[in-house]
Amino acid sequence: MQSWLHSLNRQQKIEAIKLLEEKLRRKKASRVSYFKPYAWQAELYEAGSRYKQRLLMAANRVGKTYSAAVEVSYHLTGEYPDWWNGVRFDFPPDIWALGVTGEQIRDVVQKELFGDLVGDELEGTGAVPRDAILNETIIRSNQTKGLIKEVKIRHKSGGMSVCGLKSYSQGQHVLMGPSKDFVWIDEEPKDRTIYPQCVTRTATGNKNEGGYVLMTFTPENGMTEIVSQFMNELQQGQWLKNVTWDDAPHLTEETKKQILKALPEYQREMRSKGVPLMGSGLIFTVPDSEIIVSPFECPDHFKVINGMDFGWDHPQSHVQLWFDVEADIVYLAREWRDREKDAVQAWAAVKSWNQGIPCSWPHDGLQHEKGGGEVLKEDYRKAGFMMLPEKATWHDGSNSVEAGVYQLLERMISGRFKVFSTCQAFLEEKRLYHRNDKGQIVKERDDVISAVRYAYMMLRNAVSMGTTKTIQKPYIPRPIKPIGRR
Repeated sequence: MQSWLHSLNRQQKIEAIKLLEEKLRRKKASRVSYFKPYAWQAELYEAGSRYKQRLLMAANRVGKTYSAAVEVSYHLTGEYPDWWNGVRFDFPPDIWALGVTGEQIRDVVQKELFGDLVGDELEGTGAVPRDAILNETIIRSNQTKGLIKEVKIRHKSGGMSVCGLKSYSQGQHVLMGPSKDFVWIDEEPKDRTIYPQCVTRTATGNKNEGGYVLMTFTPENGMTEIVSQFMNELQQGQWLKNVTWDDAPHLTEETKKQILKALPEYQREMRSKGVPLMGSGLIFTVPDSEIIVSPFECPDHFKVINGMDFGWDHPQSHVQLWFDVEADIVYLAREWRDREKDAVQAWAAVKSWNQGIPCSWPHDGLQHEKGGGEVLKEDYRKAGFMMLPEKATWHDGSNSVEAGVYQLLERMISGRFKVFSTCQAFLEEKRLYHRNDKGQIVKERDDVISAVRYAYMMLRNAVSMGTTKTIQKPYIPRPIKPIGRR
């Protein structure tokens, strides 16, 4: 770059600088045009096409607020990128963006959407392109300096979208009345009436088909009513996504270490992983850092077995466990999780690491496919999976979930269960896997965990990696020691 500039004369340098400044100006004025989603952001947006209410429960500094601002921008302008796979509005929507206080809305929500209010105009340095903002329609806040209450945005259809900014700290009464097509709630409301009120406001939105509510927050208040409802009693039409620092490539290891050291120890999991402080409710209490290992090639003498958990509306999952018999260490080396995929599609996705390796499966593999007479197990066998003859059970023929959870936890504590760093779906589920206030395991978002448990239950049928074409003599693992003993 410098050698190129040195080759120019004075006038050419002036013109080059002007071009660079113009490029920078245009980039700031249409920031969203340069947005490329991370995998978790694409998943967040796609979920909007299937769910009316979404919660992005994320760690600090991963980009959760701007992620929501980007979606709001697309809806307000109607200018969806080619890669967009979420819900679309073909008309100018009426949208609310909510925050805790006027100051928080101005400094965070408004800034991410429009930039600062300078004089009578919004800067246009946020997610909404400057050219789409109709500054003459701005309604200012009378309570908070520099905050707008409402602005209209030029929509692709030719009409004008409306974006209102509201503080929910004043109570639910300020949200009563109008119907909305889309509501974005940034930061968790402590007032339990706010979220239901927002859902109500969207009931007749989107041309009476029902609007959408998106919440983005770090669960700083612990296991609140909203968090508990999404984690324990997820209703039809609701969706939850957990995002951690490991999902944010823009955060360097040095940055993460520095921030962690500056945080109180009890807050580190919450702020770095976006999980509530659940105390004794959390099942796998071992930190991720103590079980994660870098991937390596499987030695021929390791035992291997695959496990699966069937699913359609909820994801099906497939995993592969490696067992170092001499060291008595089990590794979760492979995983795959997806929804609305049949046996053939699943085989296409995982066959590279499934061929010739026995696969453990749950009791619902004996159920018949809808509209057909063939059981699920046979459907998967015909697709290519090397299904074990019998469903997953312990040695005594039982299939206790508690026994599997206990043994996996004991192995984590004693350093005998490790997870490849590539198995992020398992780690995501592990961070949210918990018991309710009655001590019962909450069987939500546990698809990969279930597949791991089924594979572990049938570890006696694992085969050596070097001879994966034939199921060898069953291996019976040694008895598990009680927790606390080594």
